[in-house]
Amino acid sequence: ADGKDQESGLKDSDQPYTVVLPDGTSITLEKTPERIVSVGPNITDILFKIGAGNCVVGRTDYCDEPKEVKDIPSIGSIYTPDIEKIVELEPDLIIGSIHFYGEAKDRLDELGIPVAVLYDCETIDGVYNTIRTAGELVGKAEEGIALADETKQRIDSTITKYSGSEYADFKAPSVYYVVDYGENGDFTAGGNTFIGNIITAAGGENIAEEVDGWQIAHEVLIEADPEIIIVRKGEAKTFCSTPGYEELSAVKNGRVYEFDTEHQLDRQGYQNADIFIKFAELFHGEAE
Repeated sequence: ADGKDQESGLKDSDQPYTVVLPDGTSITLEKTPERIVSVGPNITDILFKIGAGNCVVGRTDYCDEPKEVKDIPSIGSIYTPDIEKIVELEPDLIIGSIHFYGEAKDRLDELGIPVAVLYDCETIDGVYNTIRTAGELVGKAEEGIALADETKQRIDSTITKYSGSEYADFKAPSVYYVVDYGENGDFTAGGNTFIGNIITAAGGENIAEEVDGWQIAHEVLIEADPEIIIVRKGEAKTFCSTPGYEELSAVKNGRVYEFDTEHQLDRQGYQNADIFIKFAELFHGEAE
């Protein structure tokens, strides 16, 4: 980057600059980072997309996109990253996402390595905010804004498409998104999560709208009896045959759908637009 990003107020890449993070805290960097450790698969993906991939020197075991990341050393899991490995990589910035809080972050703070956590979990706007902030942090503010705007435009144009008069009689189908199920309990995306927001904005009626966070009572799921159930790739057969779910209408009617939720939904980033469009097509009866 030439550092002449007016959007982020950077006059020169070697001048200190401050970025406000999604949680309202701020971080000041002495100069544009050249060695970044990413502790979030969505962060890694965004950094490569905006042209900062060459600065990523460390990533987690879960960072699998784009394909070039397999050549970057892993610092382990998101929850318990290898602090010594991170220090060895001599990063001038660590960017984390969901699940990157607590002990690992505290230790890195103590070591004096700048740590930014980007996660804005409650609304679709949080997706755009995460993308823009990632760009600001790494001296790619204009690229971050462009990617956030493109993602927003794809989602907004899909909402507009299904707001036309031909959909005047549209009735939102009841939808349930499976995060986990079975003996672990039932986990989904509540109404106050960005995923719940995506389902609703795409035209679905999230049966977990009243749920705060990620866990739903099994009885509530059974009583709501959703018309459409969304599971991750490869999970439909197992879900449908697990005791406690066979009597659901969506299971009986063959309306349990598999999506690449791991990459396109659970990870907050530009790929959320891809699954948003697919959801809107499914909910409005246009899925293949």
